[in-house]
Amino acid sequence: MSDELDFDNLNFGQGWINDPEAVQEVVRQDSILGVSSYIGSQAGERPEKTDLSVYLRKLYGNDCFLSQGSCGSCVSFGYALAVDILLAIQVVDDGVTKPEGRTAAEPIYFGSRNDIGGGRIFGQGSVGVWAAKWLKDYGAASRHKYPSMDLTTYDPSFCCSGQSRRPVPEDVKAEAKQHTVKAYAQVSSFEEAAAAIESGYPVPVCSNQGFARQRDSQGFSKPQGSWGHCMCIIGVRHDRPGVLIANSWGNSYYTGGPSDLSGAVKWVDARVFDRMAAQGDTFSIADLSGWERKGLNYGRLNW
Repeated sequence: MSDELDFDNLNFGQGWINDPEAVQEVVRQDSILGVSSYIGSQAGERPEKTDLSVYLRKLYGNDCFLSQGSCGSCVSFGYALAVDILLAIQVVDDGVTKPEGRTAAEPIYFGSRNDIGGGRIFGQGSVGVWAAKWLKDYGAASRHKYPSMDLTTYDPSFCCSGQSRRPVPEDVKAEAKQHTVKAYAQVSSFEEAAAAIESGYPVPVCSNQGFARQRDSQGFSKPQGSWGHCMCIIGVRHDRPGVLIANSWGNSYYTGGPSDLSGAVKWVDARVFDRMAAQGDTFSIADLSGWERKGLNYGRLNW
């Protein structure tokens, strides 16, 4: 299949809205700092490679990456995956009780667009920092049936229905409020992304940089084309400096590379990521209230 994608035919949604003014508005309002303000220079020996997806696989098996379908809900999927990783680390390392379901993307989508963004987007999509602020102000809700809506199974037609232009119902907010993100910080470079990942904090990245589906022998995907998309950084390496990015288009989208690499992920060279982060809408999220982390085995910081 050609790398020149026809997203309508392939049924893959995108959905990141490039709005630098909206990002700066939230950054000023919440006095958001860069990751380097929390994590200083990395002293001592650093691991050659860190891959947080091992925690996801321990909890959810090999098919741990999800698909947003045709709805432009990528921002909510990037941030929902980040929450799932935070929870997986806490369950595996700290013995925290496993939630009854994966993190529901829909409340993040509805809430970021409406409770945070004020309903200014009529079509599909959202802004990355709105999702980060939603998780800090309102929290993360698990996937199950609520009185106001059934979130047991993701349905792209519901996610992008008329509900996407309304605030999150109060019963869903009530659960989400129990599990708010403690903090979020802006990521502007490969080094900041590496510091966050090596401390156990995933990094949803929003940009219009597209990529080829075919990966090279090391699992790296070359930059190609343009898409308005949010994905989640789940790993970092220093032998060939780069970040491991998970997409929200299912577990078989990418091809080539090492046989043990999921079809949902690809490595991206550090210099390419620097260009993506320069667009300003990339943030790392910290631990969740109600599921506090007791300490990382390899972490350099506990926000």
